[in-house]
Amino acid sequence: MKYDPTLIYDVGMNNGDDTAYYMWRGFRVLAIEANPELLQNALTRFAREIRSGRLTILNVGIAEEQGSELPFWICDSDSRLSSFDRSLASLNGSCPHHEIRIPCRRFRSILEEFGVPFYIKVDIQGHDSFCVKDLDSQQLPKFISVSDIDLLDSLYRRGFNYFKCITQKYYLPLQLPLTAEAVRLQRAEWLQQNSNPLIRAFRKLGGRHWMERQFHRIRTRDGWLFPHGSSGPFGDDLLGRWLSYDELSSTYSRFLELRRQSPGSLLWAPGGILSNPFNIDLHACRA
Repeated sequence: MKYDPTLIYDVGMNNGDDTAYYMWRGFRVLAIEANPELLQNALTRFAREIRSGRLTILNVGIAEEQGSELPFWICDSDSRLSSFDRSLASLNGSCPHHEIRIPCRRFRSILEEFGVPFYIKVDIQGHDSFCVKDLDSQQLPKFISVSDIDLLDSLYRRGFNYFKCITQKYYLPLQLPLTAEAVRLQRAEWLQQNSNPLIRAFRKLGGRHWMERQFHRIRTRDGWLFPHGSSGPFGDDLLGRWLSYDELSSTYSRFLELRRQSPGSLLWAPGGILSNPFNIDLHACRA
């Protein structure tokens, strides 16, 4: 498999916001999306980029067996939740959803066809592990991100050396001591939620505009404003330090303890589901 430093994989393209950013950065993109409705939207949105060869889209799922066809559950209220796992797509039955069947490929077959990219973003609701399992430890991308913190051990065994846990809301790292950006956002969110009469007066007298600037600035990189729900920066553009496996493991445990001790102490790291309590992406780098 050939390594291509100009290529990014967007595995779980969804509405295409991440793909748009990667192309804005000058990369070619291979996007993978199981939902055929989202594919049709992308074909219209990126018609010019597809014609020029800057973007290729595969309408397939990622599975353990090449050529299989599997039931896929579409979440009717939020396309990002759609999954091969019905409980994830429906939030344990609380969201309307429906079933379709889609063709699937092994991730290894895609790597063999298109090459090893500079960066792989994986967010496919329960099937992230199939991508990690098919990576060749001798031919790794420079960077990868997944939406499942439980894949830390698998990434480490594959040969990734350094890691960051990045919150999806403001793209801040779980890191101690906190970054200056995290401290600033913590203060802004505290001011936004505080019911003290003096703080409320501050918000009415212009403080709300200051807070909005803080939120806007943290979601902006080099003139690009990341839409809500997008994966944000990647690689060396991420805030914070790259942590070793041991340091990230201990730091993550410490943040879990902070959340248990004082739920309001991490306002910039919003709560997620049980398998992802901080609503984070796990980024990994090979040295």
